[in-house]
Amino acid sequence: MNNPFEGLMAFSDATKRWKLSDSTLRKAVSYGKLVEGIDCKKFGKQWIVTETAMIREYGEPKESN
Repeated sequence: MNNPFEGLMAFSDATKRWKLSDSTLRKAVSYGKLVEGIDCKKFGKQWIVTETAMIREYGEPKESN
């Protein structure tokens, strides 16, 4: 059985792995670089992003956590 949550991470985790500022991913959504509903989704106050979208837009992570 496939895990439906595999490859998903909070924006805070993604910013740490890719060494980005906190606002970078929110700006990426507002500019259309990350598409809400496809690349990312907001649940309450928490944003979730796919690892695939992060690699597509920012390359491989700077560190593997």
